[in-house]
Amino acid sequence: MKSSTLPAMGDYTRLDISKAQEILRLYHDKDLAELIPLSLGISNSNYKIVLAGGEQLLLKVSNDKDHLQLLAEQSILSLLAELRYPYSLRALNTKSGDTVYNYQDYYGVIYPFIEGIPPGPSDVTCAEIGRALAKLHSLNFDSSIHSARSHEDVGFGPFKIKEYAASSTAQKYFVDAFERVFPEGVDHLASTDLATGLIHGDLYYDNTLFQNENIAAVLDFEQAGIGEFILDLGISISGTCLEKGLLHPGLIKSYISGYEEVRPLPENEKKLLTDGICLGLFSIALWRIKRFTEGGLNPVLKDSYKDLLNKAIAYKEENHYE
Repeated sequence: MKSSTLPAMGDYTRLDISKAQEILRLYHDKDLAELIPLSLGISNSNYKIVLAGGEQLLLKVSNDKDHLQLLAEQSILSLLAELRYPYSLRALNTKSGDTVYNYQDYYGVIYPFIEGIPPGPSDVTCAEIGRALAKLHSLNFDSSIHSARSHEDVGFGPFKIKEYAASSTAQKYFVDAFERVFPEGVDHLASTDLATGLIHGDLYYDNTLFQNENIAAVLDFEQAGIGEFILDLGISISGTCLEKGLLHPGLIKSYISGYEEVRPLPENEKKLLTDGICLGLFSIALWRIKRFTEGGLNPVLKDSYKDLLNKAIAYKEENHYE
């Protein structure tokens, strides 16, 4: 057995090969041949496992979620499989039939390994990710038949963003940016007139795997749940349609073009798109505050939320009169 020594940005939980083998024993008795840290993930440490017979698996160790939170994510993935969403993965079951493993202080899941790479932003990839998100928003989810958690149980939508900005513990940089970008507040982005359904909540381009310019898999449904489609669009566009770190109008146009091939945007969502993109930036900024600034998950990133807020300010001012 061997373990790669490659550096891994997402390797916050250091898992050696003996511990990985013990986790694998919860699933079956096959021997582990190689453990490779992957440079993806913030909430998870990700490893590629190669078994003695050549089979490849993806081992995920949660850095900030407990057993119940991981089970809730697997419930979403089971629902997506039932609704036949083509890009989500199903976790393997342990010998006892569990989708989430618990070994010592470690919680996580194991998936089949999907070959592919996260794409760089381009017109082609933006359009493809737009189509993938539209397919998620077009699923035949019926709340009278299906059940799913709210996105705000795990993520940050307009209500939580508004509540945080008004709190005494809010970062001043966040509050100032919120008042500048949303002088009238964000209630219009939580209107009952807006379409809701299953949303991903974190569909940046690096949460996808591509093969030959086509999506092979959409990853990390940790913040998935029921929410406004305009928020999901805003989050995805704000983290996908980038060139040199800035939101690019041409890439946004390509994204929307791909999206509307599957789900034409209603007129009210078109009118709110600029604010939706800004809301998406505030949503992930608040996620970073809770994980990094307040939570200490990675102190190096404690001020990284400010970059997202600066993007929101710049984008809102560029599109203020549209």
